[in-house]
Amino acid sequence: MKIEYYQCGTMVIISIGKTEGMITGVKIRFDSISYEITYYYNGEYKTVWLKEQEFTTEGIKKIGYLK
Repeated sequence: MKIEYYQCGTMVIISIGKTEGMITGVKIRFDSISYEITYYYNGEYKTVWLKEQEFTTEGIKKIGYLK
């Protein structure tokens, strides 16, 4: 099975709050993918795990993964 996901370093916009962030981690469990997004808010760096539906990106390059 081929799974495609965005690379670390891809810039994204988090849907809630329209905050800009960067993908800093990818977690693959079975056929589910979660992304660790790091963003700067109110003077601090924060991280959050999101599904692909919870952010937008203009990055189109994805990496294939065979399992």
